[in-house]
Amino acid sequence: MLLLNIAIRLLISGSMQENVESPESIGAVPIAIPILVGPGAITTTIFNIQQYDTIIAILVVLVVLATTWIILRYISRVYNFLGKTGSLIIARVMALRIATIEVQYILTGVTHFIPKSNCG
Repeated sequence: MLLLNIAIRLLISGSMQENVESPESIGAVPIAIPILVGPGAITTTIFNIQQYDTIIAILVVLVVLATTWIILRYISRVYNFLGKTGSLIIARVMALRIATIEVQYILTGVTHFIPKSNCG
């Protein structure tokens, strides 16, 4: 529910912060939030550990961490390339993606509590 709230706020305002002090923070917020708190990150890790060898799951996590570090390390270059408008567009697309995944999680959770009827 928390991620859904964040996603809706990003969709409505386009940014997590109203007052932005530097261009790097404008670029970092829309890109870092979905990468770091993506609702699939923990779930995917748990499923990978259950389905695959633990070593493979750990290697996948390390590759994702390295990729995330590279993106965040060079965020100012990414922002300069995308510009303010491009960053806001990416923020809203990522927020929409997070919102849809969160809604799916909620629906999946609700369907587990609703008894299945034998109609037919």
